[in-house]
Amino acid sequence: MPPLIFLATPMLVGQAGQVVIQITDTVMVGRLGSVELAGAALAGNFIMVAMYFAYGSLGAVSPHIAQAFGANDTMGAGNCARAGLLLAVCIGLIISIGLSALVVVLDRMGQPPEVVAITGSYLTLLAWSMPGVLISLVLGQTAEALNHPWPVVVFMAGAIVLNAALNLLLIFGLWGLPALGLEGAGLATLIARWAQALAMALWIWRSSVMEKFGVFARKVDFVLFRRLFHDGLPIAAQDVLEGGAFALGSIMLGWVGTSAMAANQVAISIASLAWMFPVALSMAAGVRVAQNMGAGDRTAARLSGISAVVLGVGLMAVCAGFYICAGYWLARVFTTDPEVARLAGFLVVIAGVYQISDAIQSISLGSLRGLLDNRIPMIANAVCYWVLSLPTVYLLTFPLGMGAAGVWLGYLPWMVLTGIFFLWRFLRKTNPASPAEV
Repeated sequence: MPPLIFLATPMLVGQAGQVVIQITDTVMVGRLGSVELAGAALAGNFIMVAMYFAYGSLGAVSPHIAQAFGANDTMGAGNCARAGLLLAVCIGLIISIGLSALVVVLDRMGQPPEVVAITGSYLTLLAWSMPGVLISLVLGQTAEALNHPWPVVVFMAGAIVLNAALNLLLIFGLWGLPALGLEGAGLATLIARWAQALAMALWIWRSSVMEKFGVFARKVDFVLFRRLFHDGLPIAAQDVLEGGAFALGSIMLGWVGTSAMAANQVAISIASLAWMFPVALSMAAGVRVAQNMGAGDRTAARLSGISAVVLGVGLMAVCAGFYICAGYWLARVFTTDPEVARLAGFLVVIAGVYQISDAIQSISLGSLRGLLDNRIPMIANAVCYWVLSLPTVYLLTFPLGMGAAGVWLGYLPWMVLTGIFFLWRFLRKTNPASPAEV
């Protein structure tokens, strides 16, 4: 079986692609002004929660494929991929409809009126890009779980180039096209995401290396479809609890003001540059742990998880130092507004403090998902984010008067404790001296 780094590297490049698309949009929209940047942030809050739910609901697909692959069950791996693809389409459509309906209540959330006025059409376009995102996700997970991750990178690179080109044309109105501003960014994202999904589906269908798995060759196993959905629900709950808590914190920033919203969007875009490392390692660790467990080798599964955590902590320590030293300089790349840049730079410094704890939490959780251990982590996320973090965020932001910094600092201590718990649980469940079920 190839080393963990062989699998993690293309996953990292793929995650980097998602981040590059977000950063490209933020930089270009930032040239329009702080109001447009705040509009992207407001829509991004709801998209983030939707993404968390969608990725979580599909979170059991990759471990099931990887376990079947580890057990040399070629037909089983193809069946899982096919059922997961149908699940992606169903969830994507539900999310599209739900986000489109949300547009009518944006003006009731206490956000700045000038921001709300430009957000609706942008949010609708992003909403209908979601099925394309999820189709690409499942097809990419299929290739990665079957040890063919590099074609996913190629398609992501194509999506990046297409999105950037369409942004130039549609945001600023080049080559005689109308300047659509923020709406143009949404349309560019919609087209790029669906193009990526169609290209990946065509590759899976025509690829000789994927042919033996028969992803499109048989009917969907609806018993397996229901099992994937059932196993994914706790993961979706974990992710929605986390994403919903962060989104609510961002909504609080709207109560602070437009500049705080714009600075938050800049800081999130910059922080995502580092966040892609633990996310990629989390995905790779989950796949490798699942493959080893499918092969009946618990010791190898344990070593895969530990190796990923150690590598992640080392990488994030470097990122932390860079953010702490260069926060303001990075923020100036994204906005010409001095007030927004100053606040965003300070938030990036806080993001630097997050890096190591974020690596431990994300990678340990990914390793637990490779074990299909999801219910206890779901409860832990509920306690971390909703019982402990959000009250702390509100206390720091408003009664103690820390503003945007309070939102970012309020999550930190509880994320550290949760990450330690996830790591302890993974080590306990993979201890060769322990019973098979803990």
